[in-house]
Amino acid sequence: MRRLVVIPLLASAMAWAAPAPAGNPPVPERFISVDQAKALLDKRERITFVDVREKSQYDDLHIKGAINIPLGVLPSRLTEVPRTDRVILY
Repeated sequence: MRRLVVIPLLASAMAWAAPAPAGNPPVPERFISVDQAKALLDKRERITFVDVREKSQYDDLHIKGAINIPLGVLPSRLTEVPRTDRVILY
């Protein structure tokens, strides 16, 4: 009986001792239309397009110069996204 009490207590203590998750940093996100994206391009704004679809869909059709980083792996590949340009995910 004593062993059954110790195990949940130990598990609870270990959960509290674990490092806190970093969380998502604040990002000024907003949604824009295709026309708004085109207007930015027409103004010669520096934009990085990131296609978040799977590679097979990207290979079928994508915006010229877009980077393909599927949504499922985006958090682990954020270092591939330039921080100097405006970034548009689609």
